[in-house]
Amino acid sequence: MAFAGMFLGTVFLIFAVIAYVIAFIELIVAIVLLVNKKKTPAIVLFILSAIPGVVTLAFIIWFSITTNLPSYDTPDGGTVTVAMHDVQEMKLYIADRNMEGLSGYLDKHPELIYYQDTNHITLLEYALRNCDVELMEVAYDHGARFDDKAAHKNLVYDYSLQVFLRDLGYDVFARGIVDTDTDRFTPGVTTDEIIETARFALEHGARAEWNTNHGYGTFANTVEDWIGIDGEISAKDEELLRLAKNAL
Repeated sequence: MAFAGMFLGTVFLIFAVIAYVIAFIELIVAIVLLVNKKKTPAIVLFILSAIPGVVTLAFIIWFSITTNLPSYDTPDGGTVTVAMHDVQEMKLYIADRNMEGLSGYLDKHPELIYYQDTNHITLLEYALRNCDVELMEVAYDHGARFDDKAAHKNLVYDYSLQVFLRDLGYDVFARGIVDTDTDRFTPGVTTDEIIETARFALEHGARAEWNTNHGYGTFANTVEDWIGIDGEISAKDEELLRLAKNAL
């Protein structure tokens, strides 16, 4: 992207210099014609001499827009750029619960799978944190994957299920567009949707154990911490813990 921008800038600079030289000559001729009271040809040349300035302004606007799009790394080592108006459109599909429309939109704009919010959360991770299995399916079907380290570069990396229970109800990704009920989940209280979300993630590649700078950990460890928050162990708590342990 940087090389392409430099190349376009160089080419434009060459043409701009040539155009401005011609425009300067036209301006001189126009002044001479005006002095000699030949108004019509003088006006025509004045207009022609202004064209390079208008074109330059248009190019500057276009260049600033197209070369300052946010870019994100992909797991295969590539890079994609994302237009923010496309991101907004994607969020509107989510807000309307129009999964068919969202799927079609992602077909046209597959780069949106790699978009990250200010906390480096992608569409798939947002869906995970909100126990939205339907949205996870759409994201996964369009190439999103759990535990995508490419999305985090040199940041401290958290595995998908490492922070799943901690971040339940996460709303920053689509705040202001999607009405997220942040009180939907109660710490320590396991629900059917939490179980189904964890099952989907595990069945679609989310890691159940990990080694980080803080040492070895497992999803079962995080579940044990989670179900102990409210001081009660329900049947659903036990089901979630069995699911986590069976994944090891």
